[in-house]
Amino acid sequence: MFKFNFPDPYENKDENAVKHLNVEDVDSSDREIEWFTAHEMFPLQVHIEENIRFHMFTCGKYEIKHMPFQEGIKQLSNISEKEEISEAEILHSDLLPAKYEGGLKVWECTRDLADYLLQNNIYFSGMKVLDLGCGVGLLGILAMYLKAESVHFQDYNSSVISAVTMPNVLKNKSKLEQDGILQTNRFFAGDWKSFVDLVKGESSAKENNYDIILTSETIYNPANQSKLLRVFKECLKPGGVIYLAAKTHYFGVGGGTRQFENMLAEDDIFHSQVCWKCSEGVQREILKINFHQRTTD
Repeated sequence: MFKFNFPDPYENKDENAVKHLNVEDVDSSDREIEWFTAHEMFPLQVHIEENIRFHMFTCGKYEIKHMPFQEGIKQLSNISEKEEISEAEILHSDLLPAKYEGGLKVWECTRDLADYLLQNNIYFSGMKVLDLGCGVGLLGILAMYLKAESVHFQDYNSSVISAVTMPNVLKNKSKLEQDGILQTNRFFAGDWKSFVDLVKGESSAKENNYDIILTSETIYNPANQSKLLRVFKECLKPGGVIYLAAKTHYFGVGGGTRQFENMLAEDDIFHSQVCWKCSEGVQREILKINFHQRTTD
């Protein structure tokens, strides 16, 4: 088992403390793995325990209600597809490849990206946004507060979507609707490869793609990055932008922003630039990624 023991910049400061990353056998490139097939989920029967106390994730003037980790674990008792997360809890592991990908926890790069979006007045009004690898959904919910036209949420585990993501979105959506802000939301679970096949099967028209893709802590495993890159290629609109927040290097498994930028350069479809960095403690960065602007003679 690989263990990422990152220093926690929020430890003992608030309820959103970032958890240490324990990875059970992350480097899975040398063996065959059966990944969960992507499917759309619908919040028609979302059940929220009455005694659940939502916490606040404060971003500038916005206070996003979200279910903290331990409440999310309790909420799983209502979900039938929970075995993979139960196994991770028994093993004290935050990641089990093809079983559980850490979606119940708020990772530090999520806060980095949320702060960056607000501090730089990123424009969301009228945009179609994808929160890719959404976990509890904080980035997508922030895009809702910033008046995106529609926000779609994708995470690997359907149990995370059912137990935590959907309740978080619905809790904040009710507040936005009271303020007269109406938006479209969709929810997807499963592997990135089949996610692309699912959403592209609806229509091949580029206008149905996303204006903005937000993703955080999704490049730790190089074995999965080709699937992530395919999502970018197939699901981003021409002229769209991707904001990717991650560690500069994930020790033990080889992923990180430098390695991922090298892959982008070799593929030569996207231009990327570091638009934010933190050099204190564990080095973290935000990449801004968009299609190359090709000139024609």
